[in-house]
Amino acid sequence: MNPGYNRQQEAKPAGRASLGIYANTVHAPDSQKPKRKTGSEALDAPRRMRYQLQRTAQGLLPGERVKHCQRSCMNENGVSVFRTGDKGASFGNLSTCGSVWHCPICAAKITEQRRIELQNAISAWAKTGGKVYLMSQTFPHQLNHLLADNLKLFSTAQTKFKNSRSYKGILEQAGCLGSIRALEVTHGANGWHPHTHTLVFASPDQLELLKRLDMVWINTLIKIGLADRDQVNEMLLYAFDVQAGDYAAEYVAKFGHEPSTASKTLTDSHWGASHELTKGNAKIGRRLSGRTPFTLLRDFAEGDTGAGELFIEYAKQFKGKRQLFWSPKLRKALVLPEEEKTDEEIAAEEMPERELVIILNHDMWKLVLSRNARWNVLQAAEFGREAVEELLADLAQRPASHQGVYFYKGHFSGNWHLLDA
Repeated sequence: MNPGYNRQQEAKPAGRASLGIYANTVHAPDSQKPKRKTGSEALDAPRRMRYQLQRTAQGLLPGERVKHCQRSCMNENGVSVFRTGDKGASFGNLSTCGSVWHCPICAAKITEQRRIELQNAISAWAKTGGKVYLMSQTFPHQLNHLLADNLKLFSTAQTKFKNSRSYKGILEQAGCLGSIRALEVTHGANGWHPHTHTLVFASPDQLELLKRLDMVWINTLIKIGLADRDQVNEMLLYAFDVQAGDYAAEYVAKFGHEPSTASKTLTDSHWGASHELTKGNAKIGRRLSGRTPFTLLRDFAEGDTGAGELFIEYAKQFKGKRQLFWSPKLRKALVLPEEEKTDEEIAAEEMPERELVIILNHDMWKLVLSRNARWNVLQAAEFGREAVEELLADLAQRPASHQGVYFYKGHFSGNWHLLDA
């Protein structure tokens, strides 16, 4: 038996709630309210929080591309600041890292585009009379398991599961056109918790048939050593789950976003989680032992050094991994564009019809960075040039909180050069 499994877990809620609708969610740290308020105030707090957490990630990962993201310039022409109607403001001539794993800013942009792609796929299949199911998979784990080992074994289990005769037979019988699998991870009382959510595109009324895959998955875990025979009853509750279309739609709606408290209560069935289902009014991200990677960032920023070490371990293991895996030919079968944009391309896309507000020269940008005020500039830019200039004057009166150093790419060499004059 795996000694790390908590046998005191509460029973799964009625309806066998899914194993957790999570992506790389972002949690907002407490901070003072900005002096200026905009009409899009609901968007301001997440934007502020993403910049704060990205700055934390840059300190933890000095050797990764996130170090330069939305900070270093692509050339010596300064930093452009734009606004786009009610869509807010953005920077130009800055580097983007395109990492959905390391960067809260890029992750927000990338996952929104991926959410739209997922929704388009579901809609296209629904128009043909098909049904989409949400299949979730995980495995028993314990605190002393390294994330690298968990990921390797989990990947082996996924491959063996999908190559099994039983899996192929059931999906063929269910009229499965293909699937889209999302990889996610949290960290809780019993260590790292990798899990996948898979959208299965099949015929209507196949839920009971697809549920028969539970023992196929459980036997796979046992065969490769990720579980023991005496854990079968627990695994029937927590290791595998299939839900009908409503849950699939909810997963897509929440993809890349912080789930609501109600959604979290319904879908929080993680190995190693505390299952404190009665504390729905508590702050999201605090009441559960399972923390998302960007929650680890926030906790490190608030003084939890262990959370920073965990984030570094996670960042190393997830670097370069794909978040979404589409079945071959699924896009073509759904008559969707087959040319998929890369994460880097999505992160670097500019807002359409944007209006130039101001260009920040070297001294201005260094001032902004040294006061950790990138978000403040974007907020002010929504009011126009004068508001940005007022902010810069105000920042000049404040003490520096950061070094303010940054880089630019050489015109000929393409290498990063330090700018700290």
